[in-house]
Amino acid sequence: MKYQIHIDRDFGWFIGKFDNNQKHRHYAIQLSIPLGRPMIIKTSKITIKSDKPILIKPNVVHQVSSDSNHFLLLVNPASSIGHFWNQLSNFEIQELNHVPATEMKSILMEGHKNELLISALNSVINEYNCFCSSAIHKGDERINRALAYLSANSEQIVPVEEVANHCHLSSSRFLHLFKEQTGITYRRAQQWNKLTKSISSFGKMSLTEIAHQNGFSDSAHFSRTFKENFGFSPRVFLKISHFIQV
Repeated sequence: MKYQIHIDRDFGWFIGKFDNNQKHRHYAIQLSIPLGRPMIIKTSKITIKSDKPILIKPNVVHQVSSDSNHFLLLVNPASSIGHFWNQLSNFEIQELNHVPATEMKSILMEGHKNELLISALNSVINEYNCFCSSAIHKGDERINRALAYLSANSEQIVPVEEVANHCHLSSSRFLHLFKEQTGITYRRAQQWNKLTKSISSFGKMSLTEIAHQNGFSDSAHFSRTFKENFGFSPRVFLKISHFIQV
């Protein structure tokens, strides 16, 4: 199977052999599914060797070792999709036998062609949103309103003053509440939007131009932030990109 990459607004997935993976952590929720031999995932607390899907929570330092292809799903934890996956486990890292994960593995093992594979996987990922009345189970309607506003304006980077005003809060109070209620900073949530928007320019502009266009100080800052979110650098991303859809 060739390397494949798909980036959407609230998630990205990758298929390939990542045998030089170093210890790292990122803001996204991660689901890893081995497609051949069992993979090994190490954290500071535990080592798991498994042929089952494995869920890793945000900001957990980990290293994936695999000598065969595997599927990697990264999900924005501030999204409704991320909220669904985050509530599946109370542990930093755990094997999953839940239907969406096992359903995706079945699709991956069927050997679909590119367009059919993308459609089938994305259908499953988008189906499992969190449909609870509160998007974060904690009930602060001001932050729920903020998340809805960010979702409705996902094509742009929303200044903190704008979203705070929409929620009738001061900027400082909004930032405090956002972190308290979602578990991530507002800056992190906006970084995800910047990075997913930037990918459409890959191969068309230099990394320096992409960095400046998306509000980063230089290509080094952009590359470092990209790796923090997706687990590898933009240059590696370009190298392994057989298929990209944004």
